[in-house]
Amino acid sequence: MVIILRPEDDATEILERINEFLTERGMKISEKKTKITAATDGFDFLGWHFKVLKDGRFKSYPPVDNFKKFRQKVKNIVNCSNYGSKAKAEKLAPIVRGWRNYHKFCDMSSAKFSLWHINHRTWKVFNKETKNTRKSTTQLIKKAFPSVPYSENKFVNVKGDKSPYDNDITYWSERNSKLYDNETSKALKRQNHSCSHCGLKFTSEERVHLHHIDGNHNNWKTKNLVTVHESCHDYIHMSKEVIF
Repeated sequence: MVIILRPEDDATEILERINEFLTERGMKISEKKTKITAATDGFDFLGWHFKVLKDGRFKSYPPVDNFKKFRQKVKNIVNCSNYGSKAKAEKLAPIVRGWRNYHKFCDMSSAKFSLWHINHRTWKVFNKETKNTRKSTTQLIKKAFPSVPYSENKFVNVKGDKSPYDNDITYWSERNSKLYDNETSKALKRQNHSCSHCGLKFTSEERVHLHHIDGNHNNWKTKNLVTVHESCHDYIHMSKEVIF
């Protein structure tokens, strides 16, 4: 747990209030895992680095250690001699896309320069293969390093008086729905933020899946797309399996 304090906050009082809140729910604060810090000092949490600047602006970045691990994964694949550039591009794509998607609400400006160098070095390695031309190498690089748009602080803030314990299922369901985009977001709005299979509202306890009614993942027509709970999605496909 990370406890962020403002200059006027009393750390002892805040800890007592949190302890009271947790005690009612059968929990308690772990002293070893709890960090008390000023928001202006910055801290790492869940793969992000958070900080409040002196002018009051809130900022979030990919942490240094996280970025180093990401670069090492890419480097290990690029330098591997067990397979060619085509296989490397296929292996790199989900790693790069996943990392960029995870940090798409961060300030990525500091990572742009390093990402360009990783991309450029990979291009040089791929281009050394005799079967590749400059054009084919560039195409492989586009596949290996898919672009993901990012918009800092675009995530939906929780209203000041709301709590996951207030039993306001409608509010939390609609807020959770806003975390999704593209066709999933559109389907959620059409369904009033409810699962098309079980009819229950979506909450943060379970992921939302986009389901193709006819089973054809190339059919992206609106009438063929619905949103369902992850468990409901599994059940739908299990029920379609033929047992001999």
